[in-house]
Amino acid sequence: MERYKITLADGSTGDGFFESDNQAILAATAANGGSSQGLHVQRYDDRGLLPTKLPPGGHRGTRCSRAHTQNAAGVA
Repeated sequence: MERYKITLADGSTGDGFFESDNQAILAATAANGGSSQGLHVQRYDDRGLLPTKLPPGGHRGTRCSRAHTQNAAGVA
């Protein structure tokens, strides 16, 4: 297990032990109300804190205007 530092969108921080970056990111997202926006998840290493694959500030998501247009038109 690896030790991770999690900083939530509201600025609160905590440490936890997880099996992988993915598990740490999933736990942080759940603790942040299901959103990864504003999250920082870093893994402790002998060199200091290392970033995980979650980009700083969380996942921004993508926008698919076609899906919104189809839903608005009543097409599933």
